[in-house]
Amino acid sequence: VMFVHSYGDNVQALDAATGDELWHYRREPPEGARPSVKRNISIYGDKVYAGTSDGHVVALEVSTGRVAWDRPVGDASLPVAITGGPLVAFGTVMQGTGGGGPGGAYLQAFGAATGEPTWRFHTIPRPGQPGSESWNGVPWEQRTGGSIWTSGNYDPETHLIFVGPAPTYDTGPLRTPTGQSGVTNDALYTNSTVAINPDTGEVVWHFQHVRNDQFDLDWAFERMLVNLTVDGRDRRVLLTAGKGGFYDGLDARTGEYLFSYDMGLQNFI
Repeated sequence: VMFVHSYGDNVQALDAATGDELWHYRREPPEGARPSVKRNISIYGDKVYAGTSDGHVVALEVSTGRVAWDRPVGDASLPVAITGGPLVAFGTVMQGTGGGGPGGAYLQAFGAATGEPTWRFHTIPRPGQPGSESWNGVPWEQRTGGSIWTSGNYDPETHLIFVGPAPTYDTGPLRTPTGQSGVTNDALYTNSTVAINPDTGEVVWHFQHVRNDQFDLDWAFERMLVNLTVDGRDRRVLLTAGKGGFYDGLDARTGEYLFSYDMGLQNFI
């Protein structure tokens, strides 16, 4: 069986040998919700998982296309945008959101069998959380961005998921440091690789590729996992790049910076 997720909210199951349609799920978005491109769907056990244009995740039975569960990702008072599809690992479905609303984006987790919400990771730390002091004193409800445009990656060797929050949408308040003790304008976790335990939502480590991004450099793409020999040691390496066209290599277990590779496509450094 082959599954296709087309523009908007259509999921089709096709016979991989003949191309015959086996079933077709179509969701009519409510008034005011715009159809949007989704970058992936996920299959886990006997279900297919997909994000929707009105900010839900649906679980469909593989064999019939019947809706097993349907859950909103955001709060009813603040609908969310979804462009990347869900990531599923060890019984947890994780869906990232766009960060246009107050407080920015987040990664919402659900139980794969029932759709019950389990944990939420905010890509812009909330007041009192580590990293909240990196926003130049801007009130939390006025911070935006940190969108999760793609599904992220799961690494079975480290039992970690990796997401790459995008930049903020309002760079002006971050441009000039306040000079206040203990406050920076780095803007975590934008342009970072964040390693998360999928069972608990705990941040295990993070690495910020570009601090205080004023130019929308977007270190927000896929994270690739490879085994490489670095300085004579075998390492599990995470590779990712931003719009500038150079790659950073990190130790996937610890987040230790290992190297950068410039493809020679940029002209700003």
